[in-house]
Amino acid sequence: MRGLLPYVLPFALPTLCCAPARAEVSEQLSYQHYAVAHRPGQSLLAAINGATTIRQNGEVFHGHTRWNVRWDYRWRFDTQGRCTITSVNTRLESVITLPRLSTADPQVERQFAAYLEPLRRHELGHVQVGRNAARRIDQAIQNLPTMSSCELLSATANQRGSALIEEAKREELQYDQETGHGRTQGAWLPR
Repeated sequence: MRGLLPYVLPFALPTLCCAPARAEVSEQLSYQHYAVAHRPGQSLLAAINGATTIRQNGEVFHGHTRWNVRWDYRWRFDTQGRCTITSVNTRLESVITLPRLSTADPQVERQFAAYLEPLRRHELGHVQVGRNAARRIDQAIQNLPTMSSCELLSATANQRGSALIEEAKREELQYDQETGHGRTQGAWLPR
């Protein structure tokens, strides 16, 4: 139920256009699943624990979110040779991994359905952390002042973006701590 900490791929493209700065955040969310085969007499918890490949620091998790924020921007030189951001394009790509159950037991199917929805909502909380980071990065870069060189502007933009990613990593850790990795949101199974 822990979100994998994001990574960043920033880059800049110079341009000579004179349009005012504009920002844009695009988002892509996808799901992947791992198979859980439940056997008669087995608890749902044991079946999922045995099937999941999501393990971090010796802990077993049933859901996982990986998100990635990438940004790029364009700039222009003014008549004094200073550099200004003209556009920002920020992208968030998220992948949520969840279990997919196969069982012949209707009671286990109902238990799984009741568990899966809170687990999915918890993982969507990780996506929201990434979404918030993407928006903050987009705004921070868009709002950069004109600078004496494009090298300085580019370095400042990437430093701000990287600092906001680090902040989001801390937010994810806090989110998991506050929710008990989804337990307080209903994502838990009896032994």
